[in-house]
Amino acid sequence: MGETWRGLYPITAFVRDALRKKAESGSAGGLSAPEETLLTVCDFWFAVNTDVLAERLKSDAIVQLLRAQGAFGRLGALRIASTLRVAISQLTRERPPATVQGVAAHIEGVLSRTEDPVDELIARFAAEHLDVSTPEQQPGRPVP
Repeated sequence: MGETWRGLYPITAFVRDALRKKAESGSAGGLSAPEETLLTVCDFWFAVNTDVLAERLKSDAIVQLLRAQGAFGRLGALRIASTLRVAISQLTRERPPATVQGVAAHIEGVLSRTEDPVDELIARFAAEHLDVSTPEQQPGRPVP
């Protein structure tokens, strides 16, 4: 069900899948900071759009929301970053605190109507921060 979501642009799913594979492979050096940002955004955006955010936030909700808030901010999705800041506040400052399920449902509702062009921002960030050139395009490498 949820695994079929592909985002507005195929680049979102491609970036997410490629970064997940790299992270799981344990390659030397791990993920770079921009790659971590993109993976966090893509995973969170995926969870929101497949209605599995509450399940994802079951463990370490505050840490995950803080990480996502920072990543969306670096991406330029400031409305989403602000929504996540409010969600963190609901979980930490309200008495009694809001439930993770309630906060997740609220986030999904707000983000379903966000004006932040997340898929475009993902594509732009990936193009600016990742080396997506083929070996033939890399400087100093002979072209066969």
